[in-house]
Amino acid sequence: MSQAICVTVLVVLAVLHSLLGERRLLGPLFARELPREALPLGRAFTERTLRFAWHLLSVAWLALAWIAARADVAVLTAVGCMLLASGALALVSSRGRHFAWALFAVGGAAAVFGPRLGLVGPFAGGVAALALAAIAAVHVAWMFGMRRGLRAAIPEVDRRAAFAPPRLLTAIVTLVFGSAAAIVLVAARSGSAPWTWLTLAGACVFALRALGDFRLVGLTKRVHGTAFARWDDRLFTPLCVLLAACFALVAARGLA
Repeated sequence: MSQAICVTVLVVLAVLHSLLGERRLLGPLFARELPREALPLGRAFTERTLRFAWHLLSVAWLALAWIAARADVAVLTAVGCMLLASGALALVSSRGRHFAWALFAVGGAAAVFGPRLGLVGPFAGGVAALALAAIAAVHVAWMFGMRRGLRAAIPEVDRRAAFAPPRLLTAIVTLVFGSAAAIVLVAARSGSAPWTWLTLAGACVFALRALGDFRLVGLTKRVHGTAFARWDDRLFTPLCVLLAACFALVAARGLA
């Protein structure tokens, strides 16, 4: 399963790289009238060269997918490390705005940790539980009046908070995060079917949060430049991807 996830991610990356690259970068760039001094090799040759270099990377990823599909654990680990390093570079260089880092992270985690579920599963459960307990503690502080960080945690529309969370809602969110921490910790230790399925559901929830609502939150958000958007790019969405991966690793260990 982990091998199939890695291969799928590489194929998706290759396809999206070519399609979106033409639509959002190369096409608009070449549609402009660029000054002659900016194209010393000539416009036609420059366009062909850039397109060749751009789509060559997609071909390389497809070739890497073919290698990963037939790889042993050692080679698959090397491919996974490359994907994780690429994801970290994309995350830092784009400050979280380029969604490719999430695909790199998913494929890399599957390749590196998937064959080692017996060892990685309990560790992933501990990491997820610790992160969720910390998030719950922050919500407890907000519930009792602390204001620091609250503005950055609420989406904004026209420079105003999209909503004002009442204390009861904050308490419910705190309970949800605390319960999720307990669930993933118990699932990592027991591996029984009910806990495994709950953990799998949690992985789906965090993955959907990371994907976003195509408007205000997640990888698909369209509102940028606000305090929430910056923190969402750099912390909230990466944290959701990490939690989704941890929950998925714990669930995969239970299903194995």
